[in-house]
Amino acid sequence: MDPTSSIRRLGFRKWYERELIKCHGALVTCFLCGITVAALLEQATTAAFGWGPISMLLIVFAAAILGWISWRSYITILERAELYGQSSSCPACRAYARFRILATGMDAEPGAIAAAVAPLPAAWLRVECRKCGTAWRMPE
Repeated sequence: MDPTSSIRRLGFRKWYERELIKCHGALVTCFLCGITVAALLEQATTAAFGWGPISMLLIVFAAAILGWISWRSYITILERAELYGQSSSCPACRAYARFRILATGMDAEPGAIAAAVAPLPAAWLRVECRKCGTAWRMPE
């Protein structure tokens, strides 16, 4: 789900918390896959023939792929959450996550910010502070 609809539905604080939980869940998955790969490679031997060593190597291969996907997911989700989190305070009154979404859109030319959170799109939010009425764009 794109960040704008999730932020509208949940509010920024809950969205940010859920993104951090998702990304750290991916980190734990990556860590467990690394342990699985290390343990199975230690047990693997070429002296024995049959399905045992072949199945161990297939599991090692699958765990390595899952670990890589989990690591990329961790990095991507964390970067996106931090990108929005850095500009979630009102520039005038410094109120954190107390804003109303006015407009959303996509950058026509994704720049350096979009490249940092690839493969996610570079969605921007035009928001207004509920406390003082100041409007700003997220991410800045």
